[in-house]
Amino acid sequence: MARRALTNGVPDDTLLWSTRRASPAILMQRRQALGFLGAVLALPFLPRDADAAIELGESLHRRLADGDVPFRTLNPDQRALVTDIAELIIPETDIPGATSVKVPEFIDLILTDWAHDAERSAFLTGLADIDRRAVAAGASRFTALSAAQKTDLLTALDALREERSGAGLAFSRLKRLTVYGYFTSKPVQMRVLKTRMFFDGYHGDVPFTPTV
Repeated sequence: MARRALTNGVPDDTLLWSTRRASPAILMQRRQALGFLGAVLALPFLPRDADAAIELGESLHRRLADGDVPFRTLNPDQRALVTDIAELIIPETDIPGATSVKVPEFIDLILTDWAHDAERSAFLTGLADIDRRAVAAGASRFTALSAAQKTDLLTALDALREERSGAGLAFSRLKRLTVYGYFTSKPVQMRVLKTRMFFDGYHGDVPFTPTV
């Protein structure tokens, strides 16, 4: 049976972190798409205005698409942890998953260029706490847990999402940033939300037939 999606403010049938196939694409307009970012706007280092937040997200994805943007905040172990959890939150099915639309790279950009020092430090400390909890479960780190153990740990952390520090805070931040990076990516806007939120240039060679 499919498990509940770990994404506050997002319909459970839209984002799943199980092997269930994605539900049919949702036809939306830009203003409707803003609803998916409700929980994201509570992040202190992002614009509080939904339009501004979407514009920022799109601009970061354009930077990622323009070239090879190196990870500057997340070290290799942290990068593996963030990638693993992001893909569990939004897995690859018949629509793109978090990894395929560069959500981990997106999160690193946010942490590097937009998060305050204290927020960045709290997030990284929380990631370390997630790995410590995995060690308590008998693994060397989170990425070494079994699929069932990862599910159990993330479910427990989701119940701690109001915590102000530690693993609960890090998972809450990671979940929101995953949703943010996912829904502001071009592939998801075009294939999932069916919106045209990216201007892809002027097309002057479109066939035209006069009506009279």
